[in-house]
Amino acid sequence: ELGFIRRAIATDSALQLVALLRSAEQKYLRLGVRDSLELAGGFPASREELFAYRGLILGSIEASFFSPDQLRMLAEFVSQRGGGLLALGGRAALAEGGFRGTPLAEVLPIALDRAPRGEDAAPLELRIRPTPAGLTQAALQIGPTDSASMRKWDSLPPLTVVNALGSLRPGATAWLTGRRAGESIDQPILATQRFGRGTASVFAPQDSWLWKMHAEIAVEDLTHVTLWRQLARSLTEESPERVEITAVPARVAPGEPV
Repeated sequence: ELGFIRRAIATDSALQLVALLRSAEQKYLRLGVRDSLELAGGFPASREELFAYRGLILGSIEASFFSPDQLRMLAEFVSQRGGGLLALGGRAALAEGGFRGTPLAEVLPIALDRAPRGEDAAPLELRIRPTPAGLTQAALQIGPTDSASMRKWDSLPPLTVVNALGSLRPGATAWLTGRRAGESIDQPILATQRFGRGTASVFAPQDSWLWKMHAEIAVEDLTHVTLWRQLARSLTEESPERVEITAVPARVAPGEPV
Protein backbone atom coordinates (compact mmCIF):
# COMPACT_ATOMS: atom_id res chain seq x y z
CA GLU A 1 0.00 0.00 0.00
CA LEU A 2 2.75 2.47 0.93
CA GLY A 3 4.31 2.69 -2.52
CA PHE A 4 0.98 3.31 -4.24
CA ILE A 5 -0.17 5.84 -1.62
CA ARG A 6 3.13 7.74 -1.94
CA ARG A 7 2.81 7.93 -5.72
CA ALA A 8 -0.78 9.13 -5.45
CA ILE A 9 -0.05 11.87 -2.93
CA ALA A 10 3.18 12.95 -4.65
CA THR A 11 1.12 14.51 -7.45
CA ASP A 12 -0.46 17.01 -5.01
CA SER A 13 1.82 19.96 -4.35
CA ALA A 14 -0.28 20.95 -1.30
CA LEU A 15 0.63 17.76 0.55
CA GLN A 16 3.92 16.44 1.91
CA LEU A 17 4.04 12.77 2.85
CA VAL A 18 6.76 11.66 5.28
CA ALA A 19 6.95 7.88 5.56
CA LEU A 20 8.62 5.63 8.12
CA LEU A 21 8.98 1.99 7.04
CA ARG A 22 10.40 -0.62 9.40
CA SER A 23 12.96 -2.72 7.54
CA ALA A 24 14.38 -4.68 10.50
CA GLU A 25 14.54 -4.49 14.30
CA GLN A 26 15.36 -0.85 15.15
CA LYS A 27 16.08 -0.12 11.47
CA TYR A 28 13.86 2.18 9.40
CA LEU A 29 13.61 3.53 5.90
CA ARG A 30 12.68 7.22 5.95
CA LEU A 31 11.01 8.70 2.88
CA GLY A 32 10.14 12.34 2.19
CA VAL A 33 11.89 13.72 5.27
CA ARG A 34 12.76 17.42 5.35
CA ASP A 35 16.27 16.93 6.73
CA SER A 36 18.66 14.26 8.02
CA LEU A 37 17.36 14.54 11.59
CA GLU A 38 13.64 14.03 10.95
CA LEU A 39 12.53 10.66 12.38
CA ALA A 40 16.20 9.66 12.77
CA GLY A 41 15.29 7.79 15.96
CA GLY A 42 12.25 6.06 14.48
CA PHE A 43 8.68 6.83 15.46
CA PRO A 44 8.43 10.10 17.46
CA ALA A 45 9.13 9.66 21.16
CA SER A 46 7.91 13.11 22.20
CA ARG A 47 4.68 15.00 21.75
CA GLU A 48 6.57 17.96 20.33
CA GLU A 49 7.95 15.81 17.50
CA LEU A 50 4.67 14.00 16.77
CA PHE A 51 2.50 17.11 17.00
CA ALA A 52 4.55 18.76 14.24
CA TYR A 53 2.48 16.71 11.77
CA ARG A 54 -1.10 17.45 10.77
CA GLY A 55 -2.18 13.92 9.81
CA LEU A 56 -1.10 10.39 10.60
CA ILE A 57 -1.66 7.15 8.67
CA LEU A 58 -0.97 3.91 10.54
CA GLY A 59 -0.28 0.87 8.39
CA SER A 60 -0.14 -2.75 9.48
CA ILE A 61 2.03 -2.28 12.57
CA GLU A 62 1.43 -4.08 15.86
CA ALA A 63 0.61 -2.29 19.12
CA SER A 64 3.69 -3.75 20.82
CA PHE A 65 5.87 -1.70 18.46
CA PHE A 66 4.84 1.40 20.43
CA SER A 67 5.67 2.19 24.03
CA PRO A 68 2.74 2.85 26.40
CA ASP A 69 3.55 6.57 26.24
CA GLN A 70 3.58 6.52 22.42
CA LEU A 71 0.14 4.88 22.42
CA ARG A 72 -1.14 7.67 24.65
CA MET A 73 0.54 10.18 22.33
CA LEU A 74 -1.37 8.71 19.36
CA ALA A 75 -4.66 9.28 21.17
CA GLU A 76 -3.62 12.79 22.21
CA PHE A 77 -2.52 13.58 18.64
CA VAL A 78 -6.22 13.44 17.78
CA SER A 79 -7.87 14.67 20.98
CA GLN A 80 -5.44 17.46 21.94
CA ARG A 81 -3.41 18.31 18.83
CA GLY A 82 -6.54 18.16 16.66
CA GLY A 83 -4.81 16.04 14.03
CA GLY A 84 -6.39 13.55 11.67
CA LEU A 85 -5.60 9.86 12.13
CA LEU A 86 -6.32 7.09 9.61
CA ALA A 87 -5.77 3.46 10.62
CA LEU A 88 -5.45 0.98 7.77
CA GLY A 89 -6.32 -2.70 7.94
CA GLY A 90 -3.79 -5.53 7.86
CA ARG A 91 -2.55 -8.65 9.60
CA ALA A 92 -0.87 -6.58 12.33
CA ALA A 93 -3.49 -3.81 12.53
CA LEU A 94 -6.52 -3.11 14.71
CA ALA A 95 -7.58 -6.03 16.96
CA GLU A 96 -5.27 -8.45 15.14
CA GLY A 97 -2.37 -6.14 15.99
CA GLY A 98 -3.15 -6.15 19.69
CA PHE A 99 -4.72 -2.67 19.92
CA ARG A 100 -7.68 -3.81 22.03
CA GLY A 101 -7.54 -2.14 25.44
CA THR A 102 -4.98 0.48 24.38
CA PRO A 103 -5.58 4.26 24.43
CA LEU A 104 -5.74 4.20 20.62
CA ALA A 105 -8.67 1.76 20.63
CA GLU A 106 -10.90 4.38 22.27
CA VAL A 107 -10.13 6.84 19.48
CA LEU A 108 -11.12 4.62 16.55
CA PRO A 109 -14.66 4.84 15.09
CA ILE A 110 -14.96 1.06 14.77
CA ALA A 111 -14.95 -0.77 18.09
CA LEU A 112 -12.39 -3.56 18.51
CA ASP A 113 -15.03 -5.70 20.18
CA ARG A 114 -14.69 -8.90 18.16
CA ALA A 115 -12.17 -11.70 18.64
CA PRO A 116 -9.20 -11.26 16.29
CA ARG A 117 -9.08 -13.45 13.20
CA GLY A 118 -6.24 -15.96 13.14
CA GLU A 119 -3.23 -15.57 10.89
CA ASP A 120 -4.39 -18.53 8.80
CA ALA A 121 -7.91 -17.12 8.29
CA ALA A 122 -8.67 -16.48 4.63
CA PRO A 123 -9.13 -12.84 3.60
CA LEU A 124 -12.73 -11.72 3.09
CA GLU A 125 -13.42 -10.43 -0.42
CA LEU A 126 -15.84 -7.51 -0.29
CA ARG A 127 -17.60 -5.32 -2.83
CA ILE A 128 -17.23 -1.78 -1.55
CA ARG A 129 -19.81 0.96 -2.01
CA PRO A 130 -20.37 4.42 -0.51
CA THR A 131 -23.16 4.95 1.99
CA PRO A 132 -25.64 7.85 1.61
CA ALA A 133 -23.43 9.79 4.03
CA GLY A 134 -20.35 8.87 2.02
CA LEU A 135 -21.87 10.13 -1.20
CA THR A 136 -21.94 13.63 0.28
CA GLN A 137 -18.20 13.60 1.07
CA ALA A 138 -15.84 15.36 -1.30
CA ALA A 139 -13.14 12.80 -0.47
CA LEU A 140 -15.19 10.04 -2.12
CA GLN A 141 -16.12 11.91 -5.29
CA ILE A 142 -14.16 9.90 -7.87
CA GLY A 143 -16.07 11.16 -10.90
CA PRO A 144 -16.82 14.59 -12.39
CA THR A 145 -20.50 14.33 -11.37
CA ASP A 146 -22.43 12.49 -8.67
CA SER A 147 -23.83 10.00 -11.17
CA ALA A 148 -20.44 9.43 -12.79
CA SER A 149 -18.89 8.92 -9.37
CA MET A 150 -21.51 6.31 -8.46
CA ARG A 151 -20.98 4.48 -11.74
CA LYS A 152 -17.28 4.37 -11.03
CA TRP A 153 -17.87 2.94 -7.54
CA ASP A 154 -20.12 0.28 -9.05
CA SER A 155 -17.39 -0.73 -11.51
CA LEU A 156 -14.51 -1.15 -9.04
CA PRO A 157 -13.27 -4.70 -8.32
CA PRO A 158 -13.55 -6.18 -4.80
CA LEU A 159 -10.90 -5.66 -2.13
CA THR A 160 -9.96 -7.94 0.73
CA VAL A 161 -10.16 -7.51 4.51
CA VAL A 162 -8.28 -9.65 7.05
CA ASN A 163 -9.53 -7.96 10.23
CA ALA A 164 -12.51 -8.76 12.43
CA LEU A 165 -14.35 -5.46 12.22
CA GLY A 166 -16.58 -4.55 15.12
CA SER A 167 -19.55 -2.23 15.43
CA LEU A 168 -19.64 1.49 14.76
CA ARG A 169 -19.21 3.60 17.86
CA PRO A 170 -22.02 6.01 18.78
CA GLY A 171 -21.43 9.20 16.84
CA ALA A 172 -19.25 7.51 14.18
CA THR A 173 -20.30 7.55 10.52
CA ALA A 174 -19.64 4.88 7.89
CA TRP A 175 -18.62 6.37 4.54
CA LEU A 176 -17.95 3.05 2.78
CA THR A 177 -19.37 -0.40 3.44
CA GLY A 178 -18.44 -3.82 2.11
CA ARG A 179 -20.51 -6.87 1.27
CA ARG A 180 -19.48 -10.44 0.49
CA ALA A 181 -20.81 -12.06 -2.67
CA GLY A 182 -24.15 -13.76 -2.05
CA GLU A 183 -24.75 -12.00 1.26
CA SER A 184 -27.00 -9.07 2.16
CA ILE A 185 -25.16 -7.78 5.22
CA ASP A 186 -22.93 -4.71 4.93
CA GLN A 187 -20.07 -3.97 7.27
CA PRO A 188 -18.28 -0.64 7.74
CA ILE A 189 -15.12 -0.38 5.67
CA LEU A 190 -14.34 3.33 5.92
CA ALA A 191 -15.66 5.04 9.04
CA THR A 192 -14.83 8.28 10.80
CA GLN A 193 -15.66 10.15 13.99
CA ARG A 194 -14.76 13.31 15.86
CA PHE A 195 -12.61 12.68 18.91
CA GLY A 196 -11.73 15.71 20.98
CA ARG A 197 -10.33 18.38 18.68
CA GLY A 198 -9.53 16.00 15.80
CA THR A 199 -10.91 13.16 13.72
CA ALA A 200 -10.09 9.46 13.58
CA SER A 201 -10.88 7.07 10.75
CA VAL A 202 -10.48 3.40 9.85
CA PHE A 203 -10.02 2.19 6.26
CA ALA A 204 -10.09 -1.60 6.59
CA PRO A 205 -8.99 -3.04 3.19
CA GLN A 206 -5.40 -4.26 2.95
CA ASP A 207 -5.11 -3.86 -0.82
CA SER A 208 -6.63 -0.64 -2.16
CA TRP A 209 -3.76 -0.74 -4.68
CA LEU A 210 -5.89 -3.22 -6.65
CA TRP A 211 -7.92 -0.20 -7.75
CA LYS A 212 -4.79 0.76 -9.67
CA MET A 213 -3.30 -2.59 -10.69
CA HIS A 214 -6.29 -4.93 -11.19
CA ALA A 215 -6.66 -6.35 -14.70
CA GLU A 216 -10.07 -4.68 -15.00
CA ILE A 217 -8.59 -1.22 -14.34
CA ALA A 218 -7.34 0.70 -17.38
CA VAL A 219 -3.73 1.91 -17.26
CA GLU A 220 -4.83 5.54 -17.54
CA ASP A 221 -7.49 5.21 -14.79
CA LEU A 222 -6.88 7.73 -11.99
CA THR A 223 -9.41 6.42 -9.47
CA HIS A 224 -6.82 5.24 -6.93
CA VAL A 225 -4.75 8.41 -7.26
CA THR A 226 -7.80 10.66 -6.92
CA LEU A 227 -9.20 8.77 -3.94
CA TRP A 228 -5.98 8.76 -1.94
CA ARG A 229 -5.18 12.37 -2.70
CA GLN A 230 -8.64 13.36 -1.47
CA LEU A 231 -8.46 11.10 1.59
CA ALA A 232 -5.12 12.66 2.53
CA ARG A 233 -6.53 16.16 2.15
CA SER A 234 -9.58 15.32 4.25
CA LEU A 235 -7.22 13.92 6.89
CA THR A 236 -5.34 17.19 7.26
CA GLU A 237 -7.64 20.00 6.13
CA GLU A 238 -9.24 20.58 9.54
CA SER A 239 -6.06 20.14 11.58
CA PRO A 240 -5.18 23.44 13.27
CA GLU A 241 -1.80 25.07 12.96
CA ARG A 242 0.49 24.45 15.93
CA VAL A 243 0.08 28.11 16.87
CA GLU A 244 -2.96 30.17 15.91
CA ILE A 245 -3.66 33.82 16.75
CA THR A 246 -7.16 35.27 16.89
CA ALA A 247 -8.33 38.74 17.79
CA VAL A 248 -11.03 39.33 20.40
CA PRO A 249 -13.26 41.06 19.50
CA ALA A 250 -13.06 40.14 15.83
CA ARG A 251 -14.00 43.66 14.64
CA VAL A 252 -12.71 46.87 16.20
CA ALA A 253 -12.95 50.61 15.55
CA PRO A 254 -9.85 52.75 14.96
CA GLY A 255 -8.00 53.33 18.24
CA GLU A 256 -9.96 50.63 20.12
CA PRO A 257 -7.82 48.14 22.09
CA VAL A 258 -7.74 44.47 21.01
